[in-house]
Amino acid sequence: MFRIDVDNINGKTESLYVFGDESILTELEAHNVLINYSCRQGHCGSCILKLVEGDVLHQECLVPLSEGEILACQSKPTTDIKIKSKD
Repeated sequence: MFRIDVDNINGKTESLYVFGDESILTELEAHNVLINYSCRQGHCGSCILKLVEGDVLHQECLVPLSEGEILACQSKPTTDIKIKSKD
């Protein structure tokens, strides 16, 4: 089980506990932490988040990402992580 520390995403700052079987986007939705998304396939870039701490398994995507950025729809936690909005 992994902890996802949500750092002020759409006004929410909390810790979620997940098994890591689902994408971060799916896990956030299951815990009522809503973020922007569109395609769920790594094509649009709407769900970019900043990975502050920890490691994720990130699937291939078409969106160019900067250092520390992840797509919530294409990432699964492999350790405890801390994420925040791209801002």
